[in-house]
Amino acid sequence: MKPTRAARTSLGAIAALAIACLAGCSDAASPVAPEPAVQQPSDLEGDPGLGTQIAAVRAATAAFHDVNAAVGAGYTDPRGRVCDEIAIGAMGIHSGHFGLNSDQVIDPLRPEVLLYLPKPGGGFRLVAVEYVLFVLLRDPATGVVAPWTSPDPWPSDYEVVTPTPQLFGETFQGPMPGHFPGMPWHWDLHAWVWANNPNGLFAQWNPSLSCD
Repeated sequence: MKPTRAARTSLGAIAALAIACLAGCSDAASPVAPEPAVQQPSDLEGDPGLGTQIAAVRAATAAFHDVNAAVGAGYTDPRGRVCDEIAIGAMGIHSGHFGLNSDQVIDPLRPEVLLYLPKPGGGFRLVAVEYVLFVLLRDPATGVVAPWTSPDPWPSDYEVVTPTPQLFGETFQGPMPGHFPGMPWHWDLHAWVWANNPNGLFAQWNPSLSCD
């Protein structure tokens, strides 16, 4: 599986903003509760070839069940971070990778974010991965290409340089504004490769999980 490469212009600006995305990428729109079974490749929806692809993601991220291994690989430490949950389900603690968020490359084997749940007795359980791509826009007056961090949509005469990303046959959700000040508009795609999600492998929120 080869990475999907997007525009690589003005990456200095993206790198400066990417660290904000590491704190959390939940969307205030959509899925609450019990312990799930592990998602097996045979359970993956639809395309029979998807099982092989998701199995490869699982193999690439299996080491990150160990939080220390994830931190050593460049992901933020989930300890002390907020676990995102709303009435319809949990998303977990977002452990983002600064370099992967800023490189504007979607590589299925190198997700930008790992999602953890706190374990009742301490420690963390890896449940999902998230792929993130910032929207890059060209200012028609200056020709400068950069992300858009305002909560308001960009002017209609701005050109979107990055095409809407797809992965595993799924179109990313978005573009959506940043979830907190300073986070750029972006697309994202969740993949519940380490926990069953009754709403689907690529749903944003998981009603089977809880942060408690």
